[in-house]
Amino acid sequence: MSTATTTDSSPPSANSTGDNANNPQSQVSAQNPTSRTAIDDPSDPYYLHHANNPGNVLVSQPLTGQDNYASWSRAMLLPISVKNKLGFLDESISKPSSSDSLLYNAWFRNNNIVISWIINFVSKEISVSILYGESAAEI
Repeated sequence: MSTATTTDSSPPSANSTGDNANNPQSQVSAQNPTSRTAIDDPSDPYYLHHANNPGNVLVSQPLTGQDNYASWSRAMLLPISVKNKLGFLDESISKPSSSDSLLYNAWFRNNNIVISWIINFVSKEISVSILYGESAAEI
């Protein structure tokens, strides 16, 4: 007894009723294969996780002056580094051109998150002097 097998190597048609036809992820991928951008990639510094918000508690003691700057600075750098936002402090991530609105808006949001983390963890006297900084690196 012999069985003949035929294989169809042609790609599925747009009207296919296979598994991929009803899978929204497949439809998105088929329509736009490069739909994942830097701001969608958790390993990218422009990615802003929903848990990264201005009220995050990063350190237990605020900066009060020169007396605790070294320990405060180290304590702030660690969580900012873990959150992949260090480039906004050391200027390795520069402000993009406003003509690239997607990247510019992502930079602006992330920069403001880092600024808010800094402002929230310095004394009131210090926060007054850094409140109007344009970038996290400037502060």
